[in-house]
Amino acid sequence: MIESESTGLVEVALPLKVQHTFTYEVPPGMRGPAVAGMRALVPLGDRRITGYIVGLATSAPDASLKAIHDLLDPEPLLDRHMLELTRWAADYYLTSWGLVIRTSLPPGIDRSTARIVALIGSPEPLIQEDDRLDPTQRQILAALQARHRIPLSSLKRHWPSREVDRLVRHLVSRELVRLEYDDRPPAVRPARRSVLRLPADRATVEASLAVLHARAPRQASLLEHLLQSEATITSVKATAMAGASAVRGLIEKGLIRRGEEEVERSPWEGATVEKSVPPELTPAQREAVEGLLQGAASGTFFPALLFGTTGSGKTEVYLRVIQEIVRQGRQALVLVPEISLTPLAAERFRARFADRVALLHSGLSPGERLDQWRRVKSGKADIVVGARSAVFAPLSRLGFIVVDEEHDSSYKQDDEPRYHARDLALARGEMLRIPVLLGSATPAFESFHRAQEGAYRFFVLPERVESRPLPSMTLIDMRRERARREVRGARGEEQKGAAFGMRSPVIFSSPLAEAIKQTLAKGEQVLLFLNRRGYARLLLCRECGFALRCPRCSVSLIYHAVDARMRCHYCDHRERPPARCPKCGGIAFGLLGYGTQQVEAAARALVPMAALTRMDRDTTRRKRAHQRILRTVEEGQTQILIGTQMVGKGHDFPGITLVGVLSADASMQIPDFRAGERTYSLLTQVAGRAGRGDRPGQVLVQTYNPDHYCIVAAQRNDYEGLYRYERALRKERGLPPFGFLVLLVVASLKEDQSQELAERLAELLLERAFPPLALEGPAPAPLHRLKGSYRWQLIAKGPDPEVLRCWIRDTLALLPSSERAKVQVSVDPVDLC
Repeated sequence: MIESESTGLVEVALPLKVQHTFTYEVPPGMRGPAVAGMRALVPLGDRRITGYIVGLATSAPDASLKAIHDLLDPEPLLDRHMLELTRWAADYYLTSWGLVIRTSLPPGIDRSTARIVALIGSPEPLIQEDDRLDPTQRQILAALQARHRIPLSSLKRHWPSREVDRLVRHLVSRELVRLEYDDRPPAVRPARRSVLRLPADRATVEASLAVLHARAPRQASLLEHLLQSEATITSVKATAMAGASAVRGLIEKGLIRRGEEEVERSPWEGATVEKSVPPELTPAQREAVEGLLQGAASGTFFPALLFGTTGSGKTEVYLRVIQEIVRQGRQALVLVPEISLTPLAAERFRARFADRVALLHSGLSPGERLDQWRRVKSGKADIVVGARSAVFAPLSRLGFIVVDEEHDSSYKQDDEPRYHARDLALARGEMLRIPVLLGSATPAFESFHRAQEGAYRFFVLPERVESRPLPSMTLIDMRRERARREVRGARGEEQKGAAFGMRSPVIFSSPLAEAIKQTLAKGEQVLLFLNRRGYARLLLCRECGFALRCPRCSVSLIYHAVDARMRCHYCDHRERPPARCPKCGGIAFGLLGYGTQQVEAAARALVPMAALTRMDRDTTRRKRAHQRILRTVEEGQTQILIGTQMVGKGHDFPGITLVGVLSADASMQIPDFRAGERTYSLLTQVAGRAGRGDRPGQVLVQTYNPDHYCIVAAQRNDYEGLYRYERALRKERGLPPFGFLVLLVVASLKEDQSQELAERLAELLLERAFPPLALEGPAPAPLHRLKGSYRWQLIAKGPDPEVLRCWIRDTLALLPSSERAKVQVSVDPVDLC
């Protein structure tokens, strides 16, 4: 425990986009309790924010230090290991230590100060006399005139930040508004409820019962209940049992007293899970379990890769190793890539370990997330199952880490701090000298390469459990299907789509349509996969070729039939489809492409009596929607499940025997060197959902590129063949796993500023570069405009990650802070778009 008594100064990490800490003075009255790992409310400019004490300051960089305003915790929230882990993450990913710490803690627990713009004069004279006010400024003034006090953050959500700041400064100088500061308490706190309990003197209570039975039988009944249960009772339940007057009478007599107790907000909804019986291990599973337990007993860092085909029993390996780890008094962490997978994984672990399992992911309510985190912190949970951010779970006796589906790009966070949970798990395991197991049927090439080179221990599960066969995969050439459709169209046999009078796209080929009908006729289930939500991907004017695009992003708007709106899937801009073309005034519109909504409509037309369920981001926004949908599939209520990538991995549905991949080509068109690897992984994972029960499965893949190497490899289940092919390509260009990357994206509201800064940054990098460091770009990012900002990108490459990061870090330090804030840094990016 690091205390502040020696100097009276502490180093505080703030959740800001800066890579240095701040020194604060600890007032004499609180010097004793100020401990590293605690949160503190500290002044920053003219406001107060929550910071994180990370250690002592040996000297004061400035004589005029500010003092900590308040300590927010009675004891540290982060121990020495978690401070070390978050520090490592900040250094490796070139980000802010404070932002990493904030990510590691439950959201909503911090105190802060909100800046409020308060109107103190009428803006009417300014509006009338100042012709230089643009429409945006006039809208902001009108909003202030209507409400008088508006949080500055609310203004910036509706209008560009720069315009808001400029106008507020102007209004302050004219003494029309002032900035005020409101203290904001934590948004999330432990839940408490009112309870009634017996006083310490039980003899007096028992002696009063005889009198109460005669005069106040309801009071007597409530007292007897408390005496027999020897527990508290909630005020609500007591009032329901005996009535408010009886409760009030007992309190007045001193026979019961009112109090409060904390109540845990559980994500399980009181659900009970039947205890599972461990199956007999296959020889390959037994070899993996024994090898991992030997690694755990060695007391050294033991990274391992479990390469097992879909349905081979990887989860059982995790369970057996964790069972022994927990028996030894240690704890385990299990990471899964998708929120939709956490309930399934958690249920499997609860069936084996009951209430010693905690759940951590962003799909929980803030209160549930806080309470689960506190259970882990207090040691009440031995096993944590969670998504990306669960890598920071405060497990003090951690002995084993599992990263399931370790290849999945969801483990990489898109926003600051841009960490990769798989690699952070490996770093945590190395710090603690414990085993870290990466599991996948389609490992990331980086992980497979390290296993081949001997850096990771390598375990293989080559067959499905109970010797079940892998599903057969058939490729359907959609070029021939389209040619046949055009022939039918020429004969007048083609059907018109209802929406905008457009010809309906080829969603189901003839073989797939027939297979769906046959599968349902046998009482089996179908999974239809398309990694694109919405109804149609493009609204096109058939007279001039105009396509409706997002006003803030360089993408087309997607048509959603559910609410008849055009939507942007990046910034969530929404608008109604226009009645006339904004460019030529024409009225002939057509929808091109299709998404999961149109697939659902087509499936209902194909098999009208079938029970269909769609699972994508649109249908899973509500709390626990994932669980409800998956339960209908498990119980056989859903005959056809339609979904995006969230249905394509990790799920075990024995009733699904047919998987239809409606478009295998979309992921191959992404301008990214990993496109082939991802396409193979996506096809293999979704194909693995078929035939996991007693009946064999089949997979039909619709593609316009049936000869592409990654699709052929998926059909043959030839991961190593794909790896050998890609290995040569990547080695030649120094791409992972033969080199390391840092993606730099320069974003600005003005396109010329974005380009100029990217070019200047490139010049600075090249001036400081030396072989074998290399730079690609600058160039417009594939998604050039995003949420109103224009984006240019550079890709830095090098064989040594430490040298590469130092090159980037030292060069960025040469930029003014205002320009550095416009540069987004992603170390080890998984997506170059």
